Amino acid sequence: MSPSTHRRQVSVRTVPKLMPFIVGAVVVAFTAAVIVVYSTPADPNYSRAASLGYMTLVFCLPAIALGATAWLTLEKVLRGRSTSGYIEPAEER
Repeated sequence: MSPSTHRRQVSVRTVPKLMPFIVGAVVVAFTAAVIVVYSTPADPNYSRAASLGYMTLVFCLPAIALGATAWLTLEKVLRGRSTSGYIEPAEER
Protein backbone atom coordinates (compact mmCIF):
# COMPACT_ATOMS: atom_id res chain seq x y z
CA MET A 1 0.00 0.00 0.00
CA SER A 2 1.15 3.51 -0.66
CA PRO A 3 1.81 5.83 2.29
CA SER A 4 -1.06 8.15 1.28
CA THR A 5 -3.63 5.41 1.94
CA HIS A 6 -2.38 4.80 5.45
CA ARG A 7 -3.18 8.24 6.77
CA ARG A 8 -5.78 10.68 5.49
CA GLN A 9 -6.88 14.10 6.61
CA VAL A 10 -10.61 14.49 7.23
CA SER A 11 -12.85 17.36 8.24
CA VAL A 12 -15.49 16.79 10.94
CA ARG A 13 -18.42 19.15 11.42
CA THR A 14 -21.95 19.10 12.71
CA VAL A 15 -24.77 19.57 10.23
CA PRO A 16 -28.24 20.58 11.41
CA LYS A 17 -31.13 18.40 10.32
CA LEU A 18 -33.44 19.99 7.76
CA MET A 19 -36.74 18.42 8.83
CA PRO A 20 -37.09 20.26 12.17
CA PHE A 21 -36.79 23.56 10.31
CA ILE A 22 -39.45 22.56 7.76
CA VAL A 23 -41.81 21.15 10.39
CA GLY A 24 -41.34 24.25 12.54
CA ALA A 25 -42.15 26.46 9.57
CA VAL A 26 -45.36 24.53 8.88
CA VAL A 27 -46.38 24.79 12.54
CA VAL A 28 -45.77 28.55 12.50
CA ALA A 29 -47.78 28.86 9.26
CA PHE A 30 -50.67 26.86 10.71
CA THR A 31 -50.65 28.95 13.89
CA ALA A 32 -50.71 32.16 11.86
CA ALA A 33 -53.56 30.79 9.74
CA VAL A 34 -55.60 29.93 12.85
CA ILE A 35 -55.07 33.43 14.23
CA VAL A 36 -56.04 35.09 10.94
CA VAL A 37 -59.10 32.91 10.27
CA TYR A 38 -60.57 33.11 13.76
CA SER A 39 -59.83 36.81 14.30
CA THR A 40 -61.67 37.95 11.15
CA PRO A 41 -65.41 37.73 10.49
CA ALA A 42 -66.59 34.55 8.80
CA ASP A 43 -67.43 34.61 5.11
CA PRO A 44 -70.83 33.00 4.41
CA ASN A 45 -69.52 31.47 1.16
CA TYR A 46 -66.72 29.46 2.82
CA SER A 47 -66.53 27.38 5.94
CA ARG A 48 -63.92 28.07 8.62
CA ALA A 49 -62.18 24.79 7.79
CA ALA A 50 -61.89 25.71 4.11
CA SER A 51 -60.55 29.15 5.02
CA LEU A 52 -58.11 27.59 7.47
CA GLY A 53 -56.82 25.16 4.84
CA TYR A 54 -56.40 27.88 2.24
CA MET A 55 -54.64 30.29 4.61
CA THR A 56 -52.34 27.49 5.84
CA LEU A 57 -51.36 26.78 2.25
CA VAL A 58 -50.77 30.46 1.55
CA PHE A 59 -48.67 30.93 4.70
CA CYS A 60 -46.71 27.67 4.24
CA LEU A 61 -44.90 28.77 1.10
CA PRO A 62 -43.08 31.78 2.59
CA ALA A 63 -42.66 30.04 5.96
CA ILE A 64 -40.90 27.06 4.38
CA ALA A 65 -38.70 29.43 2.38
CA LEU A 66 -37.73 31.26 5.59
CA GLY A 67 -37.11 27.94 7.40
CA ALA A 68 -34.86 26.71 4.60
CA THR A 69 -32.99 30.03 4.62
CA ALA A 70 -32.47 29.75 8.38
CA TRP A 71 -31.18 26.18 7.90
CA LEU A 72 -28.76 27.27 5.16
CA THR A 73 -27.49 30.15 7.29
CA LEU A 74 -26.91 27.89 10.30
CA GLU A 75 -25.23 25.28 8.10
CA LYS A 76 -22.85 27.92 6.72
CA VAL A 77 -21.97 29.15 10.22
CA LEU A 78 -21.31 25.59 11.40
CA ARG A 79 -19.20 24.87 8.32
CA GLY A 80 -16.72 27.49 9.54
CA ARG A 81 -16.47 25.68 12.89
CA SER A 82 -15.34 22.37 11.43
CA THR A 83 -12.33 20.60 12.87
CA SER A 84 -9.69 18.68 10.97
CA GLY A 85 -7.99 15.48 11.97
CA TYR A 86 -6.18 12.47 10.63
CA ILE A 87 -7.48 8.94 10.35
CA GLU A 88 -5.50 5.75 10.01
CA PRO A 89 -6.76 2.30 9.12
CA ALA A 90 -7.18 -0.13 12.00
CA GLU A 91 -4.58 -2.87 12.20
CA GLU A 92 -5.72 -6.28 11.09
CA ARG A 93 -5.49 -9.13 13.56
